[in-house]
Amino acid sequence: MEALPTEILSVIFILASDEDVLFQHGLPTSMASSAWFKGTFGVWTLRQPSEALNVLQRRSYATKKSIMMTCRAFHRVASELMFHCLFFNTPDKLPLLCAELDRKTTDPSPAWWSRRVHLTCYNISSVLDRDNGTALCSILRHCSNLEIAVLSVPTTVDSFMFLADTLCTYNKHTLRTLQLSVPILSLSKLIWMLTSLPNLTCFHVSLTSTQDQTADESPELGAAQDIVFTLAHLTQLSLSGHAGPFLEQACNWNFPSLRFLSLSTYQPDVISFLDAHGKDLTFLDITCPHRIHIEQAILRCPQLTTLCFNADWPLEGELIHEHIHSVGLHGLRLAFAPPTAEGKVFPLDSMTRRANDANFATVMASGHLPKLQRVRVLSGTVLSELEKRGGPGGAPPGPYGYTDESEDGIKRWERWWDTCHSAGVRLEDCTGGELGILPGVEEVIDDEDDEDDEESDEEVDGSEVSGEEEEDDEEEWEEYSWEYEVPPVDQNDTSGVGELRRLIEECREMERSRDP
Repeated sequence: MEALPTEILSVIFILASDEDVLFQHGLPTSMASSAWFKGTFGVWTLRQPSEALNVLQRRSYATKKSIMMTCRAFHRVASELMFHCLFFNTPDKLPLLCAELDRKTTDPSPAWWSRRVHLTCYNISSVLDRDNGTALCSILRHCSNLEIAVLSVPTTVDSFMFLADTLCTYNKHTLRTLQLSVPILSLSKLIWMLTSLPNLTCFHVSLTSTQDQTADESPELGAAQDIVFTLAHLTQLSLSGHAGPFLEQACNWNFPSLRFLSLSTYQPDVISFLDAHGKDLTFLDITCPHRIHIEQAILRCPQLTTLCFNADWPLEGELIHEHIHSVGLHGLRLAFAPPTAEGKVFPLDSMTRRANDANFATVMASGHLPKLQRVRVLSGTVLSELEKRGGPGGAPPGPYGYTDESEDGIKRWERWWDTCHSAGVRLEDCTGGELGILPGVEEVIDDEDDEDDEESDEEVDGSEVSGEEEEDDEEEWEEYSWEYEVPPVDQNDTSGVGELRRLIEECREMERSRDP
């Protein structure tokens, strides 16, 4: 290995550390699959795509560190790889790297190799204050080849002002993917920043408001009011929070390449925005705490193939579209749950369950979505509750022994399953597996299989199972087996690096066995 050219070693190490996944420009959508994993105490837990990406980055760091500790030749090649992706799990770590980069006198700076900067935090009250924001801006000035900036920690008005100026000055030609959390009071600065990022392809922004600001209050935009500009390469746009003023201004902008639109906002003017930018959309995700005219929205998107909406609000019309093949349903928190712990049925909960049934019937109406292939329940909370209860919850019988099927989660799951099965549509949960098949079922099936084998060995008459029955059993087990062997992070060897991963494991073993 040491005799290989530096360029080949670098490519090998890049593939082994999953950088081909980390450097994808697209941001996860609501249709991205979650994954089951067992925690420290053996409890099944869902890992969201965003958290899986964080785990992947930590694993990438561990892989690179093992490579560096193997030998001097590997250390020389892999040292620059440590800067390819800069991952921070708290803003407090930013000043440490900032001071280290400022001390470096090499040309180019180690951060010249950085293509991704990812800042996250597990403390929901954390913000990017002015001091940490200044450190982040200093780091970004060193990252002259930055392509992806995922900054999920909320910024303040002051810190965002410095951040926007830095991105527009030092990273405007290379930046492709940007994720931000910005106060709504900085909307004008955000608009001016977008005008200076011509090569942006994926953009997500969460617009937050202060406690003393009402939902209908719009920020002062000044010269940014009604400005017109073009983002020629913007393919994916995702908005959350108080994005109404942003959408109102965006109706005047030009997005000729926009294909993916995700809205999780409080007061969006969706129809006007789709009138301006919906003709080429292939993915539309609308999650709002109030009713949206979905049936009118899809009429503005003739090329739409994937639709996601809140199934807790009843639709007023029919969903008719000739290209939609995937539908994602948000909400459904009460659809498969028992009425309450005491068995009481509340009118508002009953209305929500009936809306769930009506919306599902609208989606599955014969001939309305002729290319429909799958319906996915997008809520991870719904699936986690199903796993805790061991399945859908049934409704208690009434005073006369009658059970209302509209309140029964088991009956609803059976109806939905039968409807999808008869229509040739796959009913999925947020992991991409079939809804209703929970983690641990495979282990139960394997245990029953082992018990059956032991019993068959102890039988005196030596009776055998027919070949036809064995074939049916194998088909049934194969149907369940792939559902629960979902790794915390996607480990499918799509890039042919399985051999490289084994090499890295050998490097790690060498490091562990090295004499102190």
